[in-house]
Amino acid sequence: MIKNKVLHSNIKAKRLIQILWAVEFVLFLSSIQKIYAGEYFHTFLITLTNISLVLVYVLAKQQKVQFAATFALSIMTIFATFFMWSHGGIYDPILLAYPCILIVASMVGNKSLFITLIVFMGLSVLLNTLSNYQGWYINEIDTNYIDSSITTLLIISLVSYISWMVYSDFHVLWNQLFDEHIQALASKRKIEKLIHHDILTGLPNRMMAHSIFKKSISKEHIKQTKVCLMFIDIDNFKQVNDGLGHKAGDELLKELSNRLSNEMQGEDFLCRFAGDEFVIILQSAKDEEIISQIALNIIKAIRAPFRYQNNELFCTCSIGISVFPNDGDDFDALIQNADTAMYHSKSIGGNSFHFFNTYMDRQGHNYIAVVTDLRNALKEGEFELYFQPQIDLLTQKIIGAEALIRWNHPKKGLIFPDSFIPQAEKSGLIVEIGEWVLQSACTSCKSFIELGFSEFSIAVNVSSQQLKRNNFAQTVHSALKNSNLPAKHLELEMTESLLIDNSVELKQTVTYLSDLGVSFSIDDFGTGYSNLSYLQEFEIEVLKIDRTFVKDIEHNPKNKALVTAIIQMAKGLSLRTVAEGVESEEVANLLKALQCDSGQGYHWSKVIPEKEFINLSTSNIASFTRNNPKSLLN
Repeated sequence: MIKNKVLHSNIKAKRLIQILWAVEFVLFLSSIQKIYAGEYFHTFLITLTNISLVLVYVLAKQQKVQFAATFALSIMTIFATFFMWSHGGIYDPILLAYPCILIVASMVGNKSLFITLIVFMGLSVLLNTLSNYQGWYINEIDTNYIDSSITTLLIISLVSYISWMVYSDFHVLWNQLFDEHIQALASKRKIEKLIHHDILTGLPNRMMAHSIFKKSISKEHIKQTKVCLMFIDIDNFKQVNDGLGHKAGDELLKELSNRLSNEMQGEDFLCRFAGDEFVIILQSAKDEEIISQIALNIIKAIRAPFRYQNNELFCTCSIGISVFPNDGDDFDALIQNADTAMYHSKSIGGNSFHFFNTYMDRQGHNYIAVVTDLRNALKEGEFELYFQPQIDLLTQKIIGAEALIRWNHPKKGLIFPDSFIPQAEKSGLIVEIGEWVLQSACTSCKSFIELGFSEFSIAVNVSSQQLKRNNFAQTVHSALKNSNLPAKHLELEMTESLLIDNSVELKQTVTYLSDLGVSFSIDDFGTGYSNLSYLQEFEIEVLKIDRTFVKDIEHNPKNKALVTAIIQMAKGLSLRTVAEGVESEEVANLLKALQCDSGQGYHWSKVIPEKEFINLSTSNIASFTRNNPKSLLN
């Protein structure tokens, strides 16, 4: 704002000086004319006026523009008025100077000065007219037409010069306004593109998709054809983004956008909806067979290898499809239903497509209801920890327990994890729930130790989402510190599928916690991606043999051979073994004979609340102490 004011003042000063020199020149010529006519008094007045106007130049150079303009215009007005009264009155050529002065006032003066000059000039003309009419003062009309014509010509020349400056300023201003108008239109188009297009890929965005859909269904009413929405989600984009960085993720998204664009036909539209989600509005497909073929082509295009630097990456996608008007009569409803169908595709492993149906809708509503209740359960403290003891097969003493979560729903009663953990995993709430389980388990374990369970450890299941969080190691450290539990009493259970990640970050997390004293076990060993190298690289200490191999080991030779092999392999790698699902003394004895270290199952106890577990463990301590004077639970 200040800069603009200074610039405007400089322009005014420049124009005022230019006008000043023009007036000085005209007055100089006029003085020569008066000398030639023998009018020496008038010559003196003109010269005096010329000298006075030099002050205007000084003031303008000092940036006192307003004062300089007021002084100059006042002198010029008084000069013109004096010559009007002393010569021909309202018929004198000097009166042409009035419009010239007003033009200058509009250029370099202000509103107050402009109005003052108009009033003064008007009153001078009226007073001169009245004086002549009443006979108070009579002007004599000059009959020297040559002198008058020269004066008129000089004033007209001055007016023309000043008018030309006004025109020049107006022309410059007009060009500037035109250029700014063009720039504003360009900026508007750019802003509209930014509003309606994705910056990374250049594709239409969610807002644009909504607009395109409205136009599509308008055409549909005319053509009586169906409009289809495809909701596409990249299955393993997060692994690429986390593993290779956001730059690699951005490059992958741009490449995927190009591949999807190549699959578009006719009036089809591709939009980047959000993150790694894309939406296609199909207007060219007339039946489900054509839509299915397009979906298969998209899956094939996405599945093609993608090269980034020295890495070859593979992606798959899950596609959900909804059709207007069968599955909804507006954009939001169709998007929601296509999203529901997409999640159904993802839930069965991805790399597939599904059309929306009402069964999926019921599942989707159930999912939302469960997630809402889970959030409330975290807030209201509705979760509880239950425990299943782990028994040393050689001594029959309780050496630890697996902590398992239960949901004590205020309306539905006790809910087992199978009914809510999948939804927690899908929604991301598993991280918060896992943190609660970890903290609660450490606190309970500390209380067990204080009750006399000295050689005791608590096993806690850890989800893949928890382990992949950058702050997981800190979460574990905080849980141990807050409960004052030594790290050697905590065991974290992972699934075999987690080891496939084999990422640097996962190794660093496991190594850090192992160095802290925390032990790691592989849950349900034998059912996933078993690999000896993973066991060595990740410093695993315990293998938990899955219950499907243990439950009929006494009658199934293959299962017995498999369990035997796992136990022997563990012995060779200096790993401890825990057999899950032990339900009879016969199975327990057989596992003991096979040199399995410990077991857990209904043979000893089902999963029980904390108070029952304390009573059971206390009885176990008492019994073991009676049978073993040198108690192993010191």
